[in-house]
Amino acid sequence: MGIEFDDVAVSRLVACLTDVALRLRASGAGRRASAERALQDFHGAYARLFAAARTIESEDRGRLTRALEDLTVQLHVVSRQADEERRRLEARIAWQERERRRDHALVAVGVPPGSVLDWASGAWDPEPSATPVRPTPVSAAFRARPRQRSASGTGSGSESGSGDAGGGRSGAGGRSGADPRRLREFSASAGVQDAATEQDLHRVRNAWAGFTARCAWVPVDEATLVAGFGDHLAEDVEDTAWVRRIANAFAAAGSGVSLADGVLDVAGTSTLPTGLQQVFDPSATSAEVAAAWSELGLSEHDLRALPLTTTLQIANLDGVPAAARDIASRAVLRAALGNPERVYRMLGLRYTHGAVTMDEFRQQVAALWKGVRRADRLAQELEAPSAAVAQLVGFGATDGALVAAVSLGDLDTASNVTVNVPGATTTLDSTDGQVRAAAGLLRGAVRLAPASSFAVVSWMGYRAPELVEVPAHRRAVTGGVELASFVDGVRDSRHGNAPGRLTVLGHSYGSAVAVEAAAQTRHRVDAVVTYGSVGFTDDTRPEHLNVRQVFATEGEQDHTARLGRIGRTDPRDLPGVHVFSSEAGPGTEAVTGHDMYPPTGVGYLSPDATAQRHIIEIIATGRPG
Repeated sequence: MGIEFDDVAVSRLVACLTDVALRLRASGAGRRASAERALQDFHGAYARLFAAARTIESEDRGRLTRALEDLTVQLHVVSRQADEERRRLEARIAWQERERRRDHALVAVGVPPGSVLDWASGAWDPEPSATPVRPTPVSAAFRARPRQRSASGTGSGSESGSGDAGGGRSGAGGRSGADPRRLREFSASAGVQDAATEQDLHRVRNAWAGFTARCAWVPVDEATLVAGFGDHLAEDVEDTAWVRRIANAFAAAGSGVSLADGVLDVAGTSTLPTGLQQVFDPSATSAEVAAAWSELGLSEHDLRALPLTTTLQIANLDGVPAAARDIASRAVLRAALGNPERVYRMLGLRYTHGAVTMDEFRQQVAALWKGVRRADRLAQELEAPSAAVAQLVGFGATDGALVAAVSLGDLDTASNVTVNVPGATTTLDSTDGQVRAAAGLLRGAVRLAPASSFAVVSWMGYRAPELVEVPAHRRAVTGGVELASFVDGVRDSRHGNAPGRLTVLGHSYGSAVAVEAAAQTRHRVDAVVTYGSVGFTDDTRPEHLNVRQVFATEGEQDHTARLGRIGRTDPRDLPGVHVFSSEAGPGTEAVTGHDMYPPTGVGYLSPDATAQRHIIEIIATGRPG
């Protein structure tokens, strides 16, 4: 007897809302300062449009922040009410048991006098309340306002109370002027902020979904907050793209000139078809992206004809089929090899604090290219039914780091999919070794289940922490959001032809990322396997994850994992986790350190390692032999 109210889901949502509200409030000053610089030398109707859009953005950001904070207050209230109801239920159960004993004493024959005294004392044991505690309904409400971006339009952007955004007198027949350099600086810095806000939106959406799924005891009066957050972000993203297109128009016209507002109306309006606009909606889930993409029916030739800015978005869009992402990702990679400065700017790295340097960018791009070529060669050795292809399913930037994912085998058709997540200090420099480790897993799995088709993804899609960052959990949280989206996107992009088995492997700090992702995925993962793990946080247990089985292993000679686990729980100590060996066995070798796939010694995924053999067995059969 109890109530459907999960304290862990509530605490996760409260922590998420608090953190996102703080980030939204803090980021407002930077966006405002960048906009003020952009307004220098900006005049005419388009300057007024830009200023009005910025005012609406600032006001809505404040309203959104307050809505998030208000929801945390409501959650604290219902948490207290849940505690009160649980105590009431416990008190009634205890009282009913005492009442039963008193009744028994009253009717029993020959009972000791003490029992009768107990019955008599019932007069001083009043019945606890039979009226349930009714939780206060929760209201998660927010609606973003649209913004006007055309001097000839009469959109609702002027309805913010900020005056006539279109400029009234000049309208589309006037002229506007601006410094394109300042506009581009705004667009670049705003784009970086939009990417961070998009991740915050995913966190709120996932945490809210967990709350509504596990806390049905609490009624919800209104639930427009997540959708409104998405609409606000979509307006921000469109503002960023709109300003970039205007800047390009001014730059093409030449320094110091003004342009007719009618010309800017054309230049500033997105030329993407409606279908692609739906695909690129930053508030869309991977399932919605997959549905919109399917409606487009784009051919390989269509994809190759798209401009690089559009191609870059497709490369990193979860829910798009792997074949399409491969075409787009390779196009961006070729562009980065040929014109690294341009792609470096497109990714916003020049304006991101702590981002990879230009020299590091060139080095990692070259390493990724080498790793992809290695994957292409290894793929030719794959035998049916596994497809002899390799796919680059993502290439972009996150938190100032270059990220990518390489699949051996066809991610669109494989019946058995594995995603391997590396640990701390990993960069794209390690792509070649990651791919070779994946090839070993795939070859071993094929031997055990020759009738199945396989794909193994080396997922380097998050900013791995430096060694000094390992005790903190921030990189795992942000990486988990990205990984959850990727894993869900694999299933969603296949439209009912989902893989029969999907396994996520996490090495070292990558295990923390894998576990964070498994707590947020919409689709159930078959297995999460941690090896050399830095551990789980105290509030994470296998039963909190959307996964069927959790496995763990660690070598006796892996001293690094134990150091990295300070402040976290060894997954091998948790009930429900299946532990397997990394020590020497018949025909296999013990792990000699912490590495996944070292050039010397025995790593967890080295050929003939005991850990590798057991992980292959889990991938292929669902359990270690």
